[in-house]
Amino acid sequence: MAETKVQPWETRIEGAPALAVRVREGRGSPVVLLHGWGRTLEDWEPVGALLARDHAVYAVDLRGHGLSADAASSLDGHVDDLIRVIGHFGLERPVLAGYGLGGAVALACATRRSGLAGVVAIEAHGRPRGAELAERLGVSPCAAEDLAAAAHRFAVAQALARTEPVPLDAFERRLAELRGGPCGAPGDVLAASALRSVRMGDGVVAPRPGPRAVRALDAAFDEYRPSCVHDRLLAPAVELVSTAPAPVPLGAPERYADVLAARTAAELAAEAPLLTVRPVEGGHPHLTAPALVADLVHAAASA
Repeated sequence: MAETKVQPWETRIEGAPALAVRVREGRGSPVVLLHGWGRTLEDWEPVGALLARDHAVYAVDLRGHGLSADAASSLDGHVDDLIRVIGHFGLERPVLAGYGLGGAVALACATRRSGLAGVVAIEAHGRPRGAELAERLGVSPCAAEDLAAAAHRFAVAQALARTEPVPLDAFERRLAELRGGPCGAPGDVLAASALRSVRMGDGVVAPRPGPRAVRALDAAFDEYRPSCVHDRLLAPAVELVSTAPAPVPLGAPERYADVLAARTAAELAAEAPLLTVRPVEGGHPHLTAPALVADLVHAAASA
């Protein structure tokens, strides 16, 4: 007998802010999927389709992203939204899975909620900290902090640049590039996420979230330290850390790649009672290796 495919449908949870959620009503234990900064729930389609064989799947557009409404951008706000999603659907012992910002939100939620089956966090980086990287960089803590701060300022500047409105023809060229599937990611998914993450009008395309949200989230993450979150976990968590060398963009500051490599090494060495860290060779495994991520989520739900 052919396997029945669980068809997704979308709903909107009203509130402050209203949240867009894509649902696959499987019969198994629930899974909530959270995307990264500047992305949308479309990124989780490859994993969500696999998980729906054994789980009920809820993919969420974070506040200020995709089809969800705007709101003040803070880590606590994102966690509050996630708790609201869990409550709205009455989810019992869900697994939370997130990439980047979504991974940090999932981990932070697991410090506030004990009724979770587990967390799978992918590349849930905090900002580089000189005191944590000095030995790996082979410099003094003060010099390491200068290097880390420069790398962070550059990353924020890049994020701000990505929020600049662009002419429609430039956006269409970008869509064509994405449909080509760069870095082994599925082109149709990348393009769908890009389309869902913008607002269009008068021949101009404006990415979401805007620059105000970028600055607010950067300020909110100023005190975010993954090690502190790991020590406060109330549910088991698996964190995937990419070991692929980070590309060095044009204009990057001195030793930019070294700072990111040192941060990766620190993340791989992280230890906490409920934390398991796993290296992955490529970046964005929820896009490039969806079966691996789906298996980890299923294992977390079955533990």
